[in-house]
Amino acid sequence: MVFGRAKKMESNSKKEIWIKDWPRFINRLFLDAEPYLSVRGDMPHAKVSHGYAIVLMKEEGGDQRIIEPAIILHDVGWSRLERQAISAAYGVRAKGSEWRNLNRVHEEAGEAIAREILEGYSYDPSLIETIASIIRAHDSGEEARSIEEAVVKDADKLWRFSEIGFSVETRRQGISPMELYQHLENNRESWFFTRTGLRLAEKELQRRKYLLKPQKDHYPTI
Repeated sequence: MVFGRAKKMESNSKKEIWIKDWPRFINRLFLDAEPYLSVRGDMPHAKVSHGYAIVLMKEEGGDQRIIEPAIILHDVGWSRLERQAISAAYGVRAKGSEWRNLNRVHEEAGEAIAREILEGYSYDPSLIETIASIIRAHDSGEEARSIEEAVVKDADKLWRFSEIGFSVETRRQGISPMELYQHLENNRESWFFTRTGLRLAEKELQRRKYLLKPQKDHYPTI
């Protein structure tokens, strides 16, 4: 799917504290998200995905006022589910209607939490609406309706391909590196909306191959 450059959106807010010092605002947003993300241990996921979002924006475009808050806050809704429900709703082996229903709960709860956090900054209402709509369908939505949504969805998926994400997900889901590798290999072509996202996924997947080899194959003999 190919997207054009996003149009610049002008804010009418008179309390643009958040726009005067963008890096400080982003740091504050991570702090606001931390209590929610800590329930599933998702702060590393948020930070790694945020890093990928920055890279994707440089190559693909998009409005950072939408993309950065959306990627930081997209998984805060897991905090509304019990730990056992989280396990049933997420992962390579999650299947069936229960998985879909629980996954929707985390998306809808995440939308509500994100609205509350951003409204606390007097964030532009039109931007909040766009961010909320992305969070509401960041897993369940099969399409990307804008370049911003495409970047957020691709950055989210890239976590699993990253070195830390690959390691965390094998432990968290109780699966082998080979099972996760095959899952990523089988789905990478259909998951990504941007060329840059797919390219980065393929590059990271090549790097993860060493985890599938015997130790003697990738440690030199001295």
